[in-house]
Amino acid sequence: MVSGRRQSIVISCVIFETIKVSDPIVYYDATRVHIISYSGYKEKEKNEIYREFKERVHSLIRDDLPKAEIIAYDENVDDFQTMLKTILVILESERRDFPDADIYVNISAGSAEYIAAAAIASMMKPNITPFSVETDLYTVGYDKLKIAHYEGDTPVGLTKTIERICPIQKFEIVPPDRILVNALHLYYEGLSVKEGSALKMIQLLRDNGLWTRDESGDNKKKKDEIINSNKVYFQRNYKEKWIERGWIKKGKLTKRYELTEEGKIILDIFYTKS
Repeated sequence: MVSGRRQSIVISCVIFETIKVSDPIVYYDATRVHIISYSGYKEKEKNEIYREFKERVHSLIRDDLPKAEIIAYDENVDDFQTMLKTILVILESERRDFPDADIYVNISAGSAEYIAAAAIASMMKPNITPFSVETDLYTVGYDKLKIAHYEGDTPVGLTKTIERICPIQKFEIVPPDRILVNALHLYYEGLSVKEGSALKMIQLLRDNGLWTRDESGDNKKKKDEIINSNKVYFQRNYKEKWIERGWIKKGKLTKRYELTEEGKIILDIFYTKS
């Protein structure tokens, strides 16, 4: 086990991929590696093939990261519930033992059930980084793909018959607050007031139905008191929440709050005009 440095932990699943698993582990300079695979299939030949892929992945990791600790799991990678539980147990255990560790989850290799569970588990736990891996070159050309996926001239795929359909447990993943997202869009994308005042921003929020402060009692307050209350409310209920979520941060040169990469992704996925 590597000691004396911040832990870098990577969780992956191995079926028919090697480089797609090992390269990200090396990229993140992992100190602890969790490899999930399965050897419980009825067909011995299938188990043997999977074992060879798993051993090859271990070998590739050892070549580049000889001091990394590899923890192997033999779990049914075709069962969603098993995968979700396995990944959650790993995440909870590693976070408990290494509170400051960087934890990464590969969602590009492994069974469909593992990939779905890995993505969900990563979003259920704070401070976990799921990542995908883009392929540059494939080992199989398009001519061989047709051989593997066709029967005669008919496209079939790798599955010829299915055994059963297994409904999975539904888990609620709460999306980011719509008002915070759309207000962030106002601030940085559309009606931006980068050089303007908080009061201009507040008015924009009002005009677009995104201002949430209860102003029903303002008729009994002085103008300066209302202005101050609005500024404080904007700071606490908008700006500070954007900062807490990592959507904005102060620029090194401008010292003005700028949209982070995470903030850009949030807007790209969750911003709606409605």
